[in-house]
Amino acid sequence: MSFSRQSRWALLGLLGLLGFPLTAISCGGDDAGPAPGASTTSTPPPDPDPEPEPPREIPYETLSEYGFFEGPLADLRPVAGVVPYEVTSPLWADHAGKGRFIVLPEGAQIDLGEVEDWQFPVGTIIIKTFFFSLDLREPEGPARIVETRLLILSEEGWVPHTYAWNDAQTEATRLVAGDRVDVSYTDAQGMPAQGQYVIPNTNQCKSCHERDDTIHLLGLVTPQLNREIDTPSGPRNQLVELAELGMFSGALPPPADLPAFADPRGSGMLDDRARAYLHANCSHCHRPGGAGGPSGLVLLEWERTPLKNGICKTSVAAGAGTGGHAFDVEPGHPEQSIMIFRMGSTDPEIKMPELTNRMPDQDGIALVSGWIAAMDPPGCVASP
Repeated sequence: MSFSRQSRWALLGLLGLLGFPLTAISCGGDDAGPAPGASTTSTPPPDPDPEPEPPREIPYETLSEYGFFEGPLADLRPVAGVVPYEVTSPLWADHAGKGRFIVLPEGAQIDLGEVEDWQFPVGTIIIKTFFFSLDLREPEGPARIVETRLLILSEEGWVPHTYAWNDAQTEATRLVAGDRVDVSYTDAQGMPAQGQYVIPNTNQCKSCHERDDTIHLLGLVTPQLNREIDTPSGPRNQLVELAELGMFSGALPPPADLPAFADPRGSGMLDDRARAYLHANCSHCHRPGGAGGPSGLVLLEWERTPLKNGICKTSVAAGAGTGGHAFDVEPGHPEQSIMIFRMGSTDPEIKMPELTNRMPDQDGIALVSGWIAAMDPPGCVASP
């Protein structure tokens, strides 16, 4: 599935999104008088001071009410002011693809900080839509959309909302309790495949996005967006494109001077690609303040301390999750590493990541296994 990219920054009617009434503006013709044959019966003039409509506060019950997209909703064709973006290292979601968009309030901008410290204005909306290509060999081809997630920044912080798409692909309706959706597609080998996609309940969103009792964004960080994208004028750096749309409050440093993740599916250095993959799929928990923080395993891409990365580190309170192995990562031996054991498990008590995914990412396992296998010197010495 492809998503059109807007070439100009313009205002979306965000007054409605932020709790003000959304009213349609109609053009009712000119003042040349009634058409021939039309009734001339007088009608009462409109009330010059009508009662204002009561505010419509978000969240709306259906996705279409926000007005993010024009044309058929399933085309996900953004209106001006709904800006697509891409990340270099996406989160694995059982073969689901994703469409991502940012919406800023009128006149508001993002304050770029260090690496993960982007400051967004109140009223910002982050949109992420999950879809399954009907044939995984044709990722830009026909697809079935299953879910759209919104993160809306209020005065109190980010608030998640989830919308499930109907089978007709004409609307998505807000869910609180979550759901499971049966999906069918042709896999990368051309074989029929089935799966069950899990739509998380809104409380589960906190499991990944919350640390230190505050919900945070995950993908909208400098090294994820500092990448080349396709635009109508040709390949361009994405941060430069966003800056030219007026989305940043200050001058953008040269992208070459900013951190950038390696593409896990690319041909870069193995170490860089594996770390970028682990960051996207594991660091939301495995970082200071995250749910996995007490384990001592830190999988932020820029954390290069071997013990914190799990190298020759004994597991903390993993129980059956160790698979009988001694170390999170045993250099030279992916088959003896707890990390690979848990990445490959489908047991809800063992598998990593813990939530939503129901099938292991075989490409990710191969990448991280190759990274561990290449570590030198091999082996660890167990503590007596």
